[in-house]
Amino acid sequence: MTIMNQKRTNYVLRPKGKKFSFSIGLFSMLLCLGSQFALANSEILIKNELKDIVQSTITGTVVDSEGVPLPGANVVEKGTSNGTQTDFDGNFTLEVEDGASLVISYIGFQTQEVAVDGSTVSVTLAEDAAALDEVIVTGYQTETKRETTAAVSIVKAEELAAVPSGNVEQQLQGRVAGVTVITNGQPGTTSQIRIRGFGAFGGNEPLYVVDGLPVGNTEFLNPDDIETTTVLKDAAAASIYGARAANGVVVYTTKPGSRGTQKTEVTVNISSGIADPNAGNAIKILSPIDQARYTHIAYENNAAALGEPVAYTHPQYGTNATPTIPDYLYANGPSGVSASQVNVAEIRQAYENDPDNTFLIRPNLRGTNWYKELTRIAPISRFTVGFKGGTENGRFYSSVSGQTQAGILLNNDFTRYTARFNSEWDIAPWLSVGENFQVTYRSAVGGFGDGGGISGADDESAITTAIRMSSIIPVYDEFGSFASTKAAGFGNPRNPVRERKNDNSDDTNYSIGGTGNVYLLIKPVDGLTLRSSLGGGYNNYYFTNYNYKYLGDAEPIANDSYGEGSGYNFNWTFTNTASYDKTFGVHRVKALAGIEALNTGIGKNISGSGLNPFSTDPDFQSLSVVQSPVVNSDQFKGVNFYSLFGKLDYSFDEKYYLTGVLRRDGASRFGGNNRYGTFPAVSAAWRVIAEPFMQNQDVITDLKFRGGWGQMGNSNNVNPNNQYSLYASDRANTFYQTTGQASGSTEGFAQSRIGNPDAKWETSTTLNLGFDASFFNNKLEFILDWWTKDTEDLLYQLPLPAVTGNFAAAPSVNIAKMSNKGLDFEIIGRGNITEDFTFEVSMTNSFLKNEIAALAPGLDFFDGPNVRNIVATRNAVGQSLSAFFGYNVVGYFNSQAEVDGNTFVNDAGETVPAQDGQGLGRFKYEDVNGDGRITPEDRKFLGSPVPDYTGGITLNLKYKAIEFETYWFGSFGNEIWNQTKWYTDFYGVFEGSAKGYAAYQSWTPELGNNAVAPIWESASNFSTNTVGNSWYVEDGSYVRLQRLALSYDFRGILTEKLGLTKFKVGLAANNIWTITNYGGIDPGVGGGADTNFGIDIGNYPVSPQYLINFEIGI
Repeated sequence: MTIMNQKRTNYVLRPKGKKFSFSIGLFSMLLCLGSQFALANSEILIKNELKDIVQSTITGTVVDSEGVPLPGANVVEKGTSNGTQTDFDGNFTLEVEDGASLVISYIGFQTQEVAVDGSTVSVTLAEDAAALDEVIVTGYQTETKRETTAAVSIVKAEELAAVPSGNVEQQLQGRVAGVTVITNGQPGTTSQIRIRGFGAFGGNEPLYVVDGLPVGNTEFLNPDDIETTTVLKDAAAASIYGARAANGVVVYTTKPGSRGTQKTEVTVNISSGIADPNAGNAIKILSPIDQARYTHIAYENNAAALGEPVAYTHPQYGTNATPTIPDYLYANGPSGVSASQVNVAEIRQAYENDPDNTFLIRPNLRGTNWYKELTRIAPISRFTVGFKGGTENGRFYSSVSGQTQAGILLNNDFTRYTARFNSEWDIAPWLSVGENFQVTYRSAVGGFGDGGGISGADDESAITTAIRMSSIIPVYDEFGSFASTKAAGFGNPRNPVRERKNDNSDDTNYSIGGTGNVYLLIKPVDGLTLRSSLGGGYNNYYFTNYNYKYLGDAEPIANDSYGEGSGYNFNWTFTNTASYDKTFGVHRVKALAGIEALNTGIGKNISGSGLNPFSTDPDFQSLSVVQSPVVNSDQFKGVNFYSLFGKLDYSFDEKYYLTGVLRRDGASRFGGNNRYGTFPAVSAAWRVIAEPFMQNQDVITDLKFRGGWGQMGNSNNVNPNNQYSLYASDRANTFYQTTGQASGSTEGFAQSRIGNPDAKWETSTTLNLGFDASFFNNKLEFILDWWTKDTEDLLYQLPLPAVTGNFAAAPSVNIAKMSNKGLDFEIIGRGNITEDFTFEVSMTNSFLKNEIAALAPGLDFFDGPNVRNIVATRNAVGQSLSAFFGYNVVGYFNSQAEVDGNTFVNDAGETVPAQDGQGLGRFKYEDVNGDGRITPEDRKFLGSPVPDYTGGITLNLKYKAIEFETYWFGSFGNEIWNQTKWYTDFYGVFEGSAKGYAAYQSWTPELGNNAVAPIWESASNFSTNTVGNSWYVEDGSYVRLQRLALSYDFRGILTEKLGLTKFKVGLAANNIWTITNYGGIDPGVGGGADTNFGIDIGNYPVSPQYLINFEIGI
């Protein structure tokens, strides 16, 4: 087909061949809407009847009422997509038709239409009080900030996207008052959020809602797709979600697109950089020669305590008082030998014949920094391409994104790709349909277990292994293989680099899934909106793992092992609401009624494992070619919820506001007697600024007092089968010899779960009193909330008595009450230093008091998890959740006379030591009950992992095209149980393993109570390291510079030449400086989030990041 130009405004479309494509012709006509068409003799004549267009260039300036330029204001020729934006001085240039009108708009100001009359336009925009009111998504509805009677916080979208991490919750830390973020540095994991304290012994996660759809986590969310983030903190805001809202609600909405005739906006966001493992902040380990020297000191101190001659028995350092370093730590059998004793050629030949069993290891005299060897400079990258647009009858937003993030640990990588499409279209003036849908692919390699938290608490993590691996051992042996730990005298660790590079490289998890909803909006009459939404998520996952045989460790791995598995899960939510909004003079009524049904997840999985696969090549690995295969599968039906809810809002003359909420929920995880719960809330506000007596002043811009009371439910902390007593078959527990012979067994069943049909909802009751105030035309804002949250009927699985055996799981029972009280306040200041120099500073502050208020009759306390045979935490009335508990160290035994005099007379009349294991230089514990001896009754509470205060300060400065941002976060008043000291600061723990710098200041008579560690000795006992005590408890307070960013916006001449609407380049550094007294790697990582909160046993640290960012608009 050719297009022939007959004259200036007419065209002929003529096919080149015999056939004429009607679709091509039609498409061509659509491109020429507004012209006249004629079809004759296989030709299309397109005749443009429009008059010749006469255009002129218009220049102008857009300012506010005070004459301050408004950069980035939209200037559009009315009725067209022809438009531009003002530069940083508020100036613009635009070619328009003669007689055109301009539409000028700017966020927070009233849109203005101006007729073009001449070549210059000067526009002054007036502030729009309604536009300045932020829209808050509070649950099934939206309302403005001036209307809300509840405690809510909004986070800016650009703050969530500031860090190229899949962890959007991490960016809430310090930016929302009353929110505690428990995070770690592992890529691909989500943070654990606690809103206004801790309301349970488990299951304290808030409810996450994305585009109206409840989701289990937000690991699929791309921060660049997020439009709004709202945190609902009290019952007045969150109780509309009822049974799942006891721990607060985080509501995300993704970008919806924009209505109008403007062209499709294309945005490209790119971030790239590195994460630094900050090896200089690792725990300091003794050099090889100092390790040897302090090993002999330990022998000397031990011998003195026993009154025996010193015997230097370490297999590596010789038998003399002055230790020596051997030429070889291990020579294919002997340990600690000289070069003259080793036939290297013979061992090399043995290695060639049997590499799995042959090792020759020289000492690393400079010392191996195992933390540095285990970590790496890790690349980070993320991109998002977004498309946003619409017409007068609809809108859409779509995006594709990709993220690759390497962890600072070797072979720990995360990849995520997403594709999102959101749209809403008007089918009729009273009918609209829409959907929000996203597909996500994720892969994670070499995960650190349990999200990088307290994984391996009963053993050790890779980081803990690096901490206790002696620096004298090299990474590789003389033959280039990984150095083994078969050499005697080093405490039997495993080479952590070998484990990460070999085993973890084949530990991969893949998943692909979709999340979204479709909805229908009907507006049958003015003020009434009916909404029906059906949504859900589907996820399919697959994993493989391979552990290689390795005979070089002191505790060898005798076989290769292979495992794989796959599964799927599906959840759904069906919500129907009717909302009514009508104003009658000075009275406004808003009502909401709804019904909702959902299932938390239906699915099935299958997994298997076996030994010694046919091949180590991943392409030839499967469960069909392994020895001793074991296959497991299970399925789950999820938890069903059925809910009815309603909300009524009334306001009078925009002064007085009253809100009532009622929700009734039923959950299948509870028995018939307690399956349903009813959760009410009521709140009110007085907007003082609207009173007549506040009108004749210009200092206070807005002032509102708020108050609310309500109840919310929680069922997160109970197994779906808790109400049932279950039975199961298990080869180790239920196969019995029934014939009297040992030649066979018969399958039986045993109770696998003890049911509790009487368990009921955990219920949180909240009270909130607060006010919002702004001054000097919103240049200064205050938001303050005093609140209480009391939760009763807390559920917990108490240990079962021994008579029940070890096969049955304990039921969750309602045992306790918990109290949280706090004060949250935010301060925001903004303004102009000069005409071109603006600033905004915001500060969030949260004070929290958490306390267990009551336990069930007969239950005085219950302890937390066992960590290396040390129980660090206890839960008791009057204490916080997961309070640290143990013996209080009051000093050391500084003289033999002090040791000898510390006695008591027992019931037999014998004078015996008052403290088990007491000795010179060892810990001296406080006699709490004053009975003259140290017993378990002398243990006391030693501190709390719950911070008394958290807060953040953000400063943003903007000078023309340059923007600077810094963000600080602080946590004060909390303690951390530093379990890593158990490995490094006692020689008697894994004798010969790596020890820390505490050895240099371990007890001597000269140091006395100024010593930082007990006497250095080759012994373990009650008075040093076998029980929990206050020596492990450290101040966990810290201040961290979490972000430092500088950017330049090239909007103006450069973007016009490139045909772009935006081109912004920025540099950023995150987590770059921490001020703390804590001796561990990272004070911001405190283990798990509930009954093991605050325990550091080698957790995955948050690392500094250095990034370059590009924001491009097309």
